[in-house]
Amino acid sequence: MKPISKKINNIFHVTSIVYGLVLLYVLFLRSIGHDHALTYTEYLKYMSNFIPFISIYNLFTTPVISTSIVLSFLINFLGNIFLFIPWGFLLPLHFKSLRNFKQFISTTLITILLIESIQLFTMLGIFDIEDIILNAFGACIGFLCCKKLSLWKLKV
Repeated sequence: MKPISKKINNIFHVTSIVYGLVLLYVLFLRSIGHDHALTYTEYLKYMSNFIPFISIYNLFTTPVISTSIVLSFLINFLGNIFLFIPWGFLLPLHFKSLRNFKQFISTTLITILLIESIQLFTMLGIFDIEDIILNAFGACIGFLCCKKLSLWKLKV
């Protein structure tokens, strides 16, 4: 293993903390204070999606597609992927056991499912199966990039 400098190690740790805080904000904190004028039962009914890729179907079957609809779709779709690419990069570097893909994807899916459930039950977001799929896909991209670059051969 090639040791890395203390400066690079510190940058790695600071980056991980900043990413964790950004993730916390995007997934939970930005929704605090939004009032949903719905009862909890209505919230559960209307703020969950269990049909994979229904948003793609809706986009292509909508009779009138505006720029704002397409932009909103792309921000959600690509945002869910890009949000978890650092996860796939950073997690295996912090935890040696997660350098095994099966262990990594199992942990990632359980974590994302837990996040989506917390969002739904605390009314701080929407439970969306697409988010789970796209977040996991993004994490896999990060994992594969980290593996391809052989970053975990460095002594972090």
